[in-house]
Amino acid sequence: MTKAADAKKKPLWKRLLPTAITLGVVVYVFGWVLPQYIDYEVVFREIGAIDAQEWIILVVTASLRIVARGLIYMTAQPGMTTKQGLSLYLVSNTMAMIPPGGLDLITRFQMCRGWGFGAGESTSAVIGSYIFNTFSKLLLPLIAILLLDLRRIQDDDLDALAIIGLIAVVVGGAGLFLIVRSPNLAERTGKVLGRIVRWVVGIFRREVATDFRDLALQFSEQNADLLRTRWHLGLATGLGAQVMGFAVLLVAIRSVGVDQTALDWVVVFAAFSAVAVITTIPVFKLPGIAEAIYIGALNLASGGGIADQLVAAVFVFRFLTWLAPIPLGGIAYSGWRKESEVSQDIDILDSFEVTAS
Repeated sequence: MTKAADAKKKPLWKRLLPTAITLGVVVYVFGWVLPQYIDYEVVFREIGAIDAQEWIILVVTASLRIVARGLIYMTAQPGMTTKQGLSLYLVSNTMAMIPPGGLDLITRFQMCRGWGFGAGESTSAVIGSYIFNTFSKLLLPLIAILLLDLRRIQDDDLDALAIIGLIAVVVGGAGLFLIVRSPNLAERTGKVLGRIVRWVVGIFRREVATDFRDLALQFSEQNADLLRTRWHLGLATGLGAQVMGFAVLLVAIRSVGVDQTALDWVVVFAAFSAVAVITTIPVFKLPGIAEAIYIGALNLASGGGIADQLVAAVFVFRFLTWLAPIPLGGIAYSGWRKESEVSQDIDILDSFEVTAS
């Protein structure tokens, strides 16, 4: 019996459980937690007070963010056009919203294959874009610390997060360097990584059957050239996309009437950086959780007193950067299906079932 067939036999409640958990989190955060601190009537009044000119600026800034995100994929896949990069981001963003997760990775791979890129190139594009995006997020707290230092603003929590981010960047960067340096170093690094993973998993009385030496060697063979020659472009495009995301948040905050004296732009950047690092952990990307973290971080940074305005700003920000791109991704995916020369035997749902099982 195939894995796909096994997946189809899963009980209905197991297939619906991820969606139920997501809805439960949304109801809990927006229906119970937030109403204890804010007044929704005031929040929506603040959103309604945003004028047409401010909305135009918000939409333009959010659109530039989408372009910046597309550049990450173009950097990870040499030869990709601007249209393809934008489509890849929009579609993967939409697919990432479908639980239990993983469909966005499969979709990115198959879209690259559909455009004529080889299997190795497509794998490198998926992995490379993830690495560039993640490392750029981890660098944000370090930049925020420098900006806060210039403004003589102290933030102990951000200092701690910056140290964690720095450790992750150094360790991750060193690991990647060793893996792409040579096949021998890749195998040795994979062996050490395997020991660490097995030790951690062993704490929970579980076993890992993966051969990390082979995994590291395959990664080296497929991604060495990309990471060696385009790491600087990858970090630049990744940081550019993060800065544009911050710009959308800052414009949203200013549009609801929170000026520089109430919340310094550097403090907003520090809060944005903290949330960016926290949301590298998949569970914190769930709808409701990310919004709560943004609101809590900004409210804490402001010293309180403007919670309703900050909630309004976060709602606008998340609408433009998370909700609005979802239907755009559906349109882009439909266009790819029509244009792509991918063979009919490659079916996205079949692949998903195999992976999900």
